[in-house]
Amino acid sequence: MQTKLELWAKGEVGGVAAAWVDDDGSEFFQSGTFDSADPRPITADTTFEIGSISKVFTALLLAESERLGKVGRNDPAALYLLPKADPAQASLAKVTLLSLTTHTSGLPRLPSNIGRKPDAMADPYATYDRTLLVEALRSHGPAAKVGADGSYSNFGAAVLGEALGAAWGTTYAEALDQHVLAPLGMKRTSVGIAGQPPPIDLAPGHNSGKRVPNWTFQAFAAAGAIRSSARDMALFLRAALRGPNSPLRAAFEMTETPLRPFEAGGQVGMGWLIPDDTENPYVWHNGATAGSHSYLAVSFKAKAGIVILANFQKGPEGLGAELLGVRMPKPSVEPVANAADYLGSYPLAPVFVIQVSAEAGVLCIQATGQPRLGLRAQEGDVFAVIGVQAEIAFERDGAGNVVALVLRQNGREQRALRRAQSPSANQIPTQ
Repeated sequence: MQTKLELWAKGEVGGVAAAWVDDDGSEFFQSGTFDSADPRPITADTTFEIGSISKVFTALLLAESERLGKVGRNDPAALYLLPKADPAQASLAKVTLLSLTTHTSGLPRLPSNIGRKPDAMADPYATYDRTLLVEALRSHGPAAKVGADGSYSNFGAAVLGEALGAAWGTTYAEALDQHVLAPLGMKRTSVGIAGQPPPIDLAPGHNSGKRVPNWTFQAFAAAGAIRSSARDMALFLRAALRGPNSPLRAAFEMTETPLRPFEAGGQVGMGWLIPDDTENPYVWHNGATAGSHSYLAVSFKAKAGIVILANFQKGPEGLGAELLGVRMPKPSVEPVANAADYLGSYPLAPVFVIQVSAEAGVLCIQATGQPRLGLRAQEGDVFAVIGVQAEIAFERDGAGNVVALVLRQNGREQRALRRAQSPSANQIPTQ
């Protein structure tokens, strides 16, 4: 595993830490340094931004809060965020805590009042507070198509976290610490709240080899604010495997139960993504910020779990699935009539290329060293990347030919010109 981790991270500015947990115990692997200007080696105790893996923690807080009788999964979020006599309670009653954690609330990925170009902001969630969140819930909630096919929503996770904090009469961060982090013994794990000093061992993020700011949060903390280490995440993995004496065992069992279909393929439980793999059942989630990537998965057949944390922009999903011995899920995506318009290679860097391919009109992308992902049409030449927080916007020239794409992800926009189409571009590449 050490060799594969080093090969995967080769050439990147920054480093990576991983933990493997099974019946024999926990093993830790790491490679690299904090930064080209900071020679501190990455260790099992280095703190990383874990991004959307935070949603699994938030789901666990929901499950434990329900077990303790503080909330019910079918409670409306508005019950805790709005005054009980507020007239909007009726129109928002369908947006339940369960719909929020399963991404079936119908709320968009981001609320309209977060700003015109949040994906282009260096710290997009730092000033977005509960007042703005409640305002957005009032705006989007009445028209939300609750119960439709799951569509990934940071907005929904934020509403869930704030509702749970309000139910406990605290902040989200305080409720999480008391009811999840403390019982699991995760003493080096924290929530990156705006205005609070970061941990001294927080690895700086990197994008295209350059240092980028770490993200901070207010009302969106439940969607992606947690910072943790490989050693602390090993404690989480061991509990997720649900041994006889595991802390929060009942809550973990609740979160790891399949509940709804999910757009990236398979099912979604409370927070966890659950592929349809009856031979090797497992749960997983990934995460990313402006300068970090993470992967977390638990295989119940192998009775093993893995976490990979990196402070640079490269997705470890393929590596993690390979090491754990599981198959990445395949999304169900509608075909696009003009799929041929987009086919080809788009280099973001000399050694990092996005390949756009199609099979029977279904568009997919695969970046260098990363798994294949489906594209879902949104509007015009804009597509959502299935299963991750990203969009692809294609650009056309005056003659109507696609000449470039823009990858919008983790607060950054990266543009790549289209290269000549390869002879096999009409086929989906193998991994």
